[in-house]
Amino acid sequence: MARPTSPTVSRRELANTLRSLRLRSRKTLEEAAAALEVSAATVSRIETGVRVPRARDVKDLCAFYGVTDPNRVAELAALVADARESGWWEGYSEVDEAYSTFIGLEAAATSIDQFENSHVPTFLQTTDYGTAMQRDGVSPGRRRPFTDHDITKRIEVLTRRQQLLTNQALRYTVILDEAALLRTVGGPAVMREQIANLVKATERSETEILVLPLDRGAHPGQPGGFTILSLPQVQVSDVVYLDSLAGQLFIEAEGELERYRSIFSTLRSMALNAGKSIEVMNNRLTAY
Repeated sequence: MARPTSPTVSRRELANTLRSLRLRSRKTLEEAAAALEVSAATVSRIETGVRVPRARDVKDLCAFYGVTDPNRVAELAALVADARESGWWEGYSEVDEAYSTFIGLEAAATSIDQFENSHVPTFLQTTDYGTAMQRDGVSPGRRRPFTDHDITKRIEVLTRRQQLLTNQALRYTVILDEAALLRTVGGPAVMREQIANLVKATERSETEILVLPLDRGAHPGQPGGFTILSLPQVQVSDVVYLDSLAGQLFIEAEGELERYRSIFSTLRSMALNAGKSIEVMNNRLTAY
């Protein structure tokens, strides 16, 4: 069993595994609850990851479900400690529950496929570009606009997230609509720095940035950007993440995952190759 790299994924893996073991043993929530001497609602919260069980509870459930392999029991018990840890992002009041979940999933991903049609992805934003996006793009759409302090802390979170790109084990592919290169966020100087940063990012062997030209016409990504997070744990589903004015959404149903993978494949076929994309970025850099 691969070791999760974030408590978010540890909680999901533990919850999903315990639910799978219960269903395989044909036990009901009520029967599992009776074995632990707790309510069925408590077992339900354990199986949905809302509540992290004690290691002793996990061992008791394994025995009740007929799991006899001591190594398997020990692995699941060890997940409890991982699940009870706090991610670094949980120390920021500026990170709400949905954003916290996304960062936790992102931290454990082995590959990230992302499409953006209006702005540079946060993973690749410079400090000045990110600050302008938070101030002029994100904040005005909120019920309570960000303070300067809020923006500073959110950029700090963003910078810490970007450290994942120093991990050569993470494959990161971005399809970027050319419109994002044409929209002047923060002014020409900010855009020059930002586009130069995009070009530099492609020097990392596991990072690929592909530009989707405006002259390719209509495409299936026009309704909005999305991120596909591929996770290594067998018991944890890959996730599509959507961030919009309506809120943040996590999609895990296999049919929907395949639909977004298909859309990403279509967008990739429409985009320029890596070399041509760098040419477009360098030309836009010169124009600024």
